Amino acid sequence: MRDLVLDELRFSAAVILSREEVVPRFRIEVKGEPGYMLFVPLPDDLKERNWRMSLVSAFMAWKGADAFVMSTELMEPDAAVSVGVNRGGAVAALRPILRKPLSVGAIEWLDRTQIGDEVPSLLPPRSASVSASMLADLEQVFGPQGAFRMERVQ
Repeated sequence: MRDLVLDELRFSAAVILSREEVVPRFRIEVKGEPGYMLFVPLPDDLKERNWRMSLVSAFMAWKGADAFVMSTELMEPDAAVSVGVNRGGAVAALRPILRKPLSVGAIEWLDRTQIGDEVPSLLPPRSASVSASMLADLEQVFGPQGAFRMERVQ
């Protein structure tokens, strides 16, 4: 899991150094299959943010996810962060963003107390099911014409 977190953190650093914004993304791992990458902007509005996070969790239940890495850019502290979650626990690392001149700092590993429970709780139990209405929502938002981008990971 640490290697996936580092890969995703490096990717975020490259996006930042190219002067682009890191769109929150979820790299979803499914045992024995190619995984998925979901790009889901997370707004400040708490209700909408929670709805989008529930969509990500339901997507993981639908696809039978065993693990995932969430990567995003934080405002406070100003940093790129990646959180990896599997059935055995969670690990996270961040890289501070230095704005003048633009660069990224050294990788800092976080301890479990710094990760909190919001992101790790997104991984559904192995036996989770998805309702028909939620499945329709998932197909609408992550489908070919959906509001959020979804790609297969090779």
